[in-house]
Amino acid sequence: MTTDAAADAGPGAARRPPHPGSGAAVGQRVRPGDDPGTGTSPSGMTDPSRSVRATITQASLDRAFTILMAIAAIGFGAVNTPSLFRQLPSLDPFWAPATTIVVGLSLLVVGASAFAQRWAQPAQIVCAVLFLVALVTFPLTVREPLSAADIPWPWWLCNVGTIAASLSFATWRAAVYNALVPIVYILLRLSPAGGAVGLQRALLDGVYTAVLGIAALVLIVVLRRAAAAVDVAQATAVRRYSRAIREHATEVERVQVDAIVHDSVLTTLLSAARADTLEAKTLAARMARNAIDHLAAAAADGPGEDPVVPFHALRERITASVSALAAPVEVRTAPTDGPAVPASAADALASAALQAAVNSVQHAGNDVSRWVTIDADDASVRVEVADDGAGFDRDAVPAERLGVRRSIVERMAAAAGAAEVLTAPGSGTRVVLRWPAPRTEPATGDVA
Repeated sequence: MTTDAAADAGPGAARRPPHPGSGAAVGQRVRPGDDPGTGTSPSGMTDPSRSVRATITQASLDRAFTILMAIAAIGFGAVNTPSLFRQLPSLDPFWAPATTIVVGLSLLVVGASAFAQRWAQPAQIVCAVLFLVALVTFPLTVREPLSAADIPWPWWLCNVGTIAASLSFATWRAAVYNALVPIVYILLRLSPAGGAVGLQRALLDGVYTAVLGIAALVLIVVLRRAAAAVDVAQATAVRRYSRAIREHATEVERVQVDAIVHDSVLTTLLSAARADTLEAKTLAARMARNAIDHLAAAAADGPGEDPVVPFHALRERITASVSALAAPVEVRTAPTDGPAVPASAADALASAALQAAVNSVQHAGNDVSRWVTIDADDASVRVEVADDGAGFDRDAVPAERLGVRRSIVERMAAAAGAAEVLTAPGSGTRVVLRWPAPRTEPATGDVA
């Protein structure tokens, strides 16, 4: 009885709808194994290059730091300009303007680096170095000592220099820079050129500068390390995700090959071994040809070749395949239409239904009623193959029996569907096929 079913179903029935009218609609294609409603694979996996997106990366963080540094450089430079002009009468007429112009140009370059990320670090390094030089050489540019009320113009740019160093230097160099700038400024304020203020005022200004600089350095280092950890975690996740997808694809292919071997090759070999009449031998030869065509069709399927099959074509295919069995099978179909499904899912539903009917013919016994129910709603398809025969104990089935596990359960799972086997000794058997799989899949047993 399996022989007749396999021969009548043929390779075309196992791979594609039986006639052109039941094929895919023109222009409707999905990726192999994808759910057309969600764009996900049977395992729920998507392309990691599209699905994995880190909110914060080291590159995005550096970009944000560059923009903030540019705003700070231009802003503090603009704020300091009036103070500089007020101090010019007390400063050297040549070296003071030259120093301020050089430092001002470095601030403009830092601001412009916000539009050219690759120049950000060199611009910040130049700014930090030039500011430190201007701070150290400030006493050389003073002609008349400043009063205690006058604040040397480098004071307003101290933290611009320390933040630029924190962004562009190695951590230990930035730490040295952040310690050196407050010390130099304290010594400057204690000197006549810096106003000769008292120790308390000088220390207060120096500690203020140090606290802001160290806080910025710690924040920058912590955020950069966190972003680097995010980058590493993302790369690791993408690598593992890609490996899982490859392993899943390999498993899907194995299930498909196992199902083809069980449904076509093994059935053909068993039929040939039992053929003792001319008619049986002719049928075995035709089955062998069909099995070869089936394997060739499976090998010819390429990536992306998964057109959409209308529901009525799927229903006709299942009806034709189970009606060709030697034992009578009643087909019960709902008059309503259902959703179009990918060809891979249609293939799984039709092949699994046929295999369940064949198992019923082989094992349910004589004088048994068999029926197939096909129904659907707007988004799902349900096929039930049932009989009122002998039934069986699922726990007693040997593990090496692959029929239902490979040809029905795993075949449906590989196509984003689900299969449920309901049976008990003396209570008949029901095999329920669903596509797509429900959110909570019913338990399935490994049966022959």
